[in-house]
Amino acid sequence: MFKERIKTSIIILLFINLIALTCQLWFGGGLLKEEISDFARGLPLVEKLFPKDEISIPRDMLSRPRRILINDGSLWIAYYNTDVAFSPIENRTSQIIQAFLRGETADSKPVSFREWQAALENVSIYVELPIAYATEMLCSVMGVDAQAAPGDISTIRDFIILPSTEETGVFLLVRDAYDNDNARIYQFPLGSFSLPASDLSIYTENNADYYEPAFSTGVEPEGVSLDPMVLFFDSRPSTADLIPGNPIADPEAAQKVLSGFFTNVDTAGRYDDGGVSVFVENYGDARVYPGGLFEYRAVEEDKGVKITESYSSYYETVNSAISFAEELWSQVGNGPLSVLVSSDLTQESGRIHLTMDYYQDGRPVAVELTGRGFERLGHGIEMDIVEGRIVSYRQLFRSYQTGGTSVLNGDFVGALDHFANDFSARPQPVITDIYIGYIDRGGTDSLKACWLAELSGEDRVYDYTGETQEPAAEAGEVSQ
Repeated sequence: MFKERIKTSIIILLFINLIALTCQLWFGGGLLKEEISDFARGLPLVEKLFPKDEISIPRDMLSRPRRILINDGSLWIAYYNTDVAFSPIENRTSQIIQAFLRGETADSKPVSFREWQAALENVSIYVELPIAYATEMLCSVMGVDAQAAPGDISTIRDFIILPSTEETGVFLLVRDAYDNDNARIYQFPLGSFSLPASDLSIYTENNADYYEPAFSTGVEPEGVSLDPMVLFFDSRPSTADLIPGNPIADPEAAQKVLSGFFTNVDTAGRYDDGGVSVFVENYGDARVYPGGLFEYRAVEEDKGVKITESYSSYYETVNSAISFAEELWSQVGNGPLSVLVSSDLTQESGRIHLTMDYYQDGRPVAVELTGRGFERLGHGIEMDIVEGRIVSYRQLFRSYQTGGTSVLNGDFVGALDHFANDFSARPQPVITDIYIGYIDRGGTDSLKACWLAELSGEDRVYDYTGETQEPAAEAGEVSQ
């Protein structure tokens, strides 16, 4: 009996060791680590053994393109970063972009903007990042050493990838995000990447939707100009209504947010200013509005909330700012902070203006908050950082629940006509984008999806519901 117990114990130990070795191979850095990890974590038993990693949506999305536009020679198909089929093509394009940033191209030469556009009209892949990046910042975001990065283009927002052939390697075209006259084409050595033109049809087959960039349509609305990459499309999707909530309506929740800025909230001075709760401490003051708007300002730049050292890199400072916003949210919200960084990351000084906007069910939620007693807020979060210290922080604290479903009113062409008429009286207006999303003006009514547009040189979003609109009441008069 005793020998049998020993045998059983040995077998159990061997079995445990086998499991440990298998886990080490699967999860410890083998070639199939990511693939097997993703598969294994989907199994019910493994999900209990291996809890899901915390996800930082704004940090994770910094390195992901906003959209990828594929031209297979006969039609364009767009993939957005929220699409289920986005990852397979994004995995291939990111390898090429990372190799470019590592300086692995064999040759390059300048091209005109017309040549840049002509490349798009051929079999190609267009990759658009969510914001513009300084080249060094993009290297950091994509996990690439910036020492060998090409220095010809200082700010980057988009790429064009041309397939490889039997005689040539992949070509990559890049233009300066702020200067269309500064564009270059780079060639990779033959055999660096296998991306034949025939592969592109894999991503466009069985798609009946219409997509076409503005420069290819020849459409020229009267009174306005269109950015060449404004994307025309014919879909009118059914979208969920969003029911907004205020997670800091409860005073205790507001206190938790305040603790991120004040050393001791309990000893801070407090008074009521027409329904707005004002808190004052030696180094700063904060205001909490009834509708969920929170504002903090430091009395001096060197008295702000320290989030990193003054000599930390631009990338480290931005990451610390994101972590700070996520920590505030974790005190009052359920789930991860669903926002994306929306300000270009091209600044080089010790002063950083960072904005983030809400993203819900694959759609952006623009914020347009105006009213008496506070400055206009045009983003979900706005913060100013000086030498590693937050000196100003503003956020419309918002949670969104899914309501009913409705079909979007109007179509792209109708939205374009509306915005063209609306903007035509302005001096030389350029529409840089038209897309579907939501706009939150701080009220309590549910939000329906609408058409959103952006203008060059303006830090705001305009909306169109597809119907005749009455002038919107100021949010401050309603709920702030």
